[in-house]
Amino acid sequence: MLLEIIGVSFILVLLWICLEFGTRFIGTKNRNKFFANFFKDVPMFYNEKTGPLKKELFSSLRELQVSSTELKNRKGIRILEIGAGSGANMEYYPENTKLTVVEPNPFFKEHLESTVKKFPGVELERYLITGAEDMKDIPDHSVDAVVSTSVLCSANDVQGIYKEIRRVLVPGGRYFFMDHVIDPRPSLLKLTQVFLGSLGIFQLFLNGCRPDKDIKRELEKGGFAQLDAKQFRLNLKGGVPLRYSVLYFVLPHIYGSATTALQ
Repeated sequence: MLLEIIGVSFILVLLWICLEFGTRFIGTKNRNKFFANFFKDVPMFYNEKTGPLKKELFSSLRELQVSSTELKNRKGIRILEIGAGSGANMEYYPENTKLTVVEPNPFFKEHLESTVKKFPGVELERYLITGAEDMKDIPDHSVDAVVSTSVLCSANDVQGIYKEIRRVLVPGGRYFFMDHVIDPRPSLLKLTQVFLGSLGIFQLFLNGCRPDKDIKRELEKGGFAQLDAKQFRLNLKGGVPLRYSVLYFVLPHIYGSATTALQ
């Protein structure tokens, strides 16, 4: 028993040292660059596991009433995506999509532009390197839809982001989301999520991501006129490559849409 206690204590001390000095030693710029390069392919693998649900979710984009007469005549749409990363959602967007991206990690820009070239029906109008908590460069009521997938786990001010989403959406516009959440059931996974999130281990190595956020509860407080959120768990039967093993800690998910009030 004594050896086990010593071993666990040693590991905790090492973790504390990593958390205390790791970010300062590595630097925010280097951490962002590493994250963008190492994880640029993770969303594509993630699509293999969530593709049918994403296809179902984003099919509604084609049914939205858009605000621009020009886009309406061309059966187009104006979309704002928060944290688009390397562009995993491009394949689900309808033809004649005018896209604005808000992304705090500048090192994803090259990867996203490369992906967009594969989808001529998507035009990247603007790429803003900023956080979604303050999207002051995007006018009020100027986009028909907002999209975010596996993003809000890294947000410091989720309610601030929802406020900005409501501001930039047209009246009756919709916000489409898919996020991993804290396990709603009492389980070893939930305990592990809280442990990793509380110590900051995920935040340090996964660009601020917390596995223990209750995004569903945040959405319910988000001020939307209507909310449709469904639950699912990632199916990782058969295993995953080592570099994607972090997905075992984020099995519980929600997806759906939220609608702003008509004015």
